[in-house]
Amino acid sequence: MAVYQYYLGVIPKQKIDDSIPKEIGVNSKSGCFESDAKMYWKVVDVDVEDIVSKVDSIIKRANWGNGKTSINWKTYTGEVDNDAAIYIDEKSLKIKDFSFRADLREQDFTFLKNMIELGKENEWLFFDRKGKLMNPNFEEIVISIRNSNAYSFLSDPIKFIENIINENK
Repeated sequence: MAVYQYYLGVIPKQKIDDSIPKEIGVNSKSGCFESDAKMYWKVVDVDVEDIVSKVDSIIKRANWGNGKTSINWKTYTGEVDNDAAIYIDEKSLKIKDFSFRADLREQDFTFLKNMIELGKENEWLFFDRKGKLMNPNFEEIVISIRNSNAYSFLSDPIKFIENIINENK
């Protein structure tokens, strides 16, 4: 993941009780980022092909890693680096993980805004790397962006690197 990319995981809102929790369980103890998203996708019946088709209309498929259990999208140029991925359970053929990374350098945040609109249409919630759950609302997500490493890096790369060095002393 490029430091200027902002991560958002996706979960369906449909089966969450009336009160939406403030966060979803996340951890990286294994060295990989993991979340509790799978349990939310497991209890809903969604048309995976419909979601894939909608994401296809926003971003081109990557020319790697696509198959029965994973679908990847990627836009990479000198100016922008956006991506998305859906992982599907081999037995149930239900989504087990869906996330995307928006390049904060992108002019007007077109990709991010399109994914937020898709989230509104499909009743999704988003979560950041800290597990904070958010509605598909640009203003709400901007608050999370301002607290992200990607934003800190783009705002002041030297200070960002100095903070990492100081944390590791």
